[in-house]
Amino acid sequence: MAQRRRWVDLIQDAAGEAGLPTDAEFRSAFLAYVEWGSRLALYFSGPDARPPVQQPVPKWTWGAAPPYRTEMP
Repeated sequence: MAQRRRWVDLIQDAAGEAGLPTDAEFRSAFLAYVEWGSRLALYFSGPDARPPVQQPVPKWTWGAAPPYRTEMP
């Protein structure tokens, strides 16, 4: 949990360094999204995690995308 909190803090710092808007409405929405995503990632990263049925929870795996190509087939 401490690592997640630290990651959220670093994302907020990076948002400032990247020049993202500083108004309260944007930062509140941005932080809410980061908090939501990081909590989902923590919850679904356990070895026995089961995503809810019919929910938009992505599953990331290595090699899921086709190889990158510079030209069209």
